[in-house]
Amino acid sequence: MTDGTDTDFDGLLEDLALDAAACVTAVTGAEPAEVIRLFGGDPAAAHERVLGEELAEELTEDFDEELSHIAVAQAGPAVVVVEYDGFQGSREEVLRPLSLLGGRAASAYWNEEALSRLTLAEGGSVLSAFEMLDPGRRHGAAPEAWDPYMSGLAFQGAEGWAAEGVAAVARASGARLDARWARGTQLLVAIEEVPQAVLPQALEDSPLLGEEPFAGFLTALTANSLSAMERYGIELAARDNGIADEALYTLALAVLDGCGPPEARAQLRADLASRAAARPLGSGPEARRAAVWQTLGDLLAREEGAGVDGPPAMFHLTRAMTGGADSPEQQRFWLLNALHGAARRG
Repeated sequence: MTDGTDTDFDGLLEDLALDAAACVTAVTGAEPAEVIRLFGGDPAAAHERVLGEELAEELTEDFDEELSHIAVAQAGPAVVVVEYDGFQGSREEVLRPLSLLGGRAASAYWNEEALSRLTLAEGGSVLSAFEMLDPGRRHGAAPEAWDPYMSGLAFQGAEGWAAEGVAAVARASGARLDARWARGTQLLVAIEEVPQAVLPQALEDSPLLGEEPFAGFLTALTANSLSAMERYGIELAARDNGIADEALYTLALAVLDGCGPPEARAQLRADLASRAAARPLGSGPEARRAAVWQTLGDLLAREEGAGVDGPPAMFHLTRAMTGGADSPEQQRFWLLNALHGAARRG
């Protein structure tokens, strides 16, 4: 497809070996060195290379989970960053600072599992982002901000949507992704992952942060707070899934808090395991409730010093809180989940 110019984006991605998995980011009003730094790289360590199959194969053969590379070059009025099988340019932590350099940053990311993200940021804020195969579901400060650059882009079908994403990035940034850019030299440099923000943009101004227990959690984002966060998560999930008044739930909380009779523990573990094992497939009400019982059982086992196989407690709680109707408990839980992630990272 083209974007109204003579650029064939499908052919461009194929020629540059970017058609399977990549991220293309464009930044207006910036200098390449500034962009490299905000991606976590050192401009002094960059060396010149050319995009294409040879570079793609080299980066794939030397793949290191701890080390990524970007290729950076001027493309008309924008600096363009290419990642082979990478996604750093799709992250808020990278795009928001980039958009402060010259006012706008846009990126298109896709991989071989059909995961994708098209993102537009301006003035330090993500305005609009969405999965390219689901363009109707957008989030950001101004979800409609992509609209002026979407004419003729449907993002439908099994092929072509990655090229349409790159076309949208070119339109939004003015980047000239032409033959001169494609065949020219790039600055190739290794980058270190930019640290994840404590909270995503959508939650950083939440009024709940001024309330307890969130205010306390925010001031103590360490491993010592994880148990208290998970305990609060259980309360939210139980209320949201209508089991907060059940006798089994009340007993489990009492035992977790050291108030229940010691002789009740063995039967309690068996009862929780039975309720968790009844979980059906999918994310319906019964499946969500079973996830709460699973979490209670895991927390009880951990409190007794027993090992727990499988995912951590917050994984089960996110399942318990996914798919239900929006509620105050939901709003509180997703803020809690973000703080829990920050505490785990230290």
